[in-house]
Amino acid sequence: MSDDAVEKIAQGEDLLSFVLSESKRLGATDADAIYVTSDDYSISVRKGDVEKVNRSLSRGMGIRVFRGESQAIVSTSDLNRNALSELVREAVRLAGETAPDPYAGLPDPADLELHRPLPDLLLEDDSPEPSSRLRLEIALSCEKAALSYDSRIASSEGAEFQSSRVTRQMGNTRGFLGGTRRTNYALSVTSIAKEGDSMERDYWYDQRPFFRDLDSPEAIGTESSRRAIRRLHPKRPPTGNARILFDPENARSLIGHFLSAISGHSLYRDATYLKGREGTSVASGILTITEDPFLPGGFGSRPFDGEGVRVTRKEILSGGVLNGFLFDTYSARKTGHKTTGNAVRSLGDSPSVGTSNILVTPGSSDRAALLKQMGDGILVTELIGFGVNTVTGDYSRGAFGYDVRGGEIMGPLSEFTIAGTLDSLFLGIIGVGSDLSRRSSIICPSILVEGLRVSGI
Repeated sequence: MSDDAVEKIAQGEDLLSFVLSESKRLGATDADAIYVTSDDYSISVRKGDVEKVNRSLSRGMGIRVFRGESQAIVSTSDLNRNALSELVREAVRLAGETAPDPYAGLPDPADLELHRPLPDLLLEDDSPEPSSRLRLEIALSCEKAALSYDSRIASSEGAEFQSSRVTRQMGNTRGFLGGTRRTNYALSVTSIAKEGDSMERDYWYDQRPFFRDLDSPEAIGTESSRRAIRRLHPKRPPTGNARILFDPENARSLIGHFLSAISGHSLYRDATYLKGREGTSVASGILTITEDPFLPGGFGSRPFDGEGVRVTRKEILSGGVLNGFLFDTYSARKTGHKTTGNAVRSLGDSPSVGTSNILVTPGSSDRAALLKQMGDGILVTELIGFGVNTVTGDYSRGAFGYDVRGGEIMGPLSEFTIAGTLDSLFLGIIGVGSDLSRRSSIICPSILVEGLRVSGI
């Protein structure tokens, strides 16, 4: 870690200590605070010209104070100590006017991550930042590769290179103080293909915590145009039940719906189709889902959760059996459980339930083997809309994909809907691929499902 980074962390710890001591001095019984700084840079190009360059530096503090069982939350970007002191005073006053909630409060001290030193999760790239010129060259090279891939690539919606460096520190009046620093680099491009009266677009991207690991701009540009060309001249599939193979990018969304349904907040609100089903089979026996907050370089890796609570590696779903719900401190107390270390929090909001890294245990079948297992069906490469209800379990999404016959990919398909229930979807999983996608905190392979309803022609 550079000397500059060490100094900034010390500054953050000093501000947090000040705010917490002011909270107690001004009448709070307890308090916690989060301090976030970010350095974001993006450059986008289109048709060989620079379209936009953005650079933003931001700092902010979120403060939560308690007066007994009442709480108030405030946030600010004014970090002058006099301003912070006045903000804390206002927060304490607001807490005095808030209705008490017996479940509100900081985590129990026994649940806090007070171990030092915290593990190095390889989240920050300490290499010199790429220069502005290099960032521009990367974006231009990516778009150039996309435009030169094939004569049917008519245009581009542009390429964009993005980077961020975020420091997140938090502390509370029960002895917790800790933080993380992470970097992220991303490159994307969107290609437009045209042939006759058919015009289609598609994109591709990569993102990594370390700049050196980012896929080459040529590879990303080429893949974007390859995908766009494959979409030309789509047809609508016939209506009926079909086997669906979700590619990794879209299978990830299925896992996201499941995670939403096992949130402790959904449980106490009686807003999940999985209520009361802990310890039972809620998915196919070939599906296992694990949370691992300690994955080196993982997009969701963290040494503690959004309340400073100790985190652990755990199997959420074991061979289709639901092991339990996920809780922050509030939802755990509200439902008579213990926190699972799954709190997430932004500057101006109460903690809620979220996850770190989610890993779907891969199978042994590659894409070709899954297509062969499918026989006839649809390979889905894009999902559209938000027709998912985790309260009832109803599932309905628009989609784009490819007709599969005898295990072979045929022509593209569009303007169709996939429908069913989350129960039927997860219990209907008959194949899990080996093709893990690691460009997200949800690390997921392709997933093959049978029995879903397709509405097309």
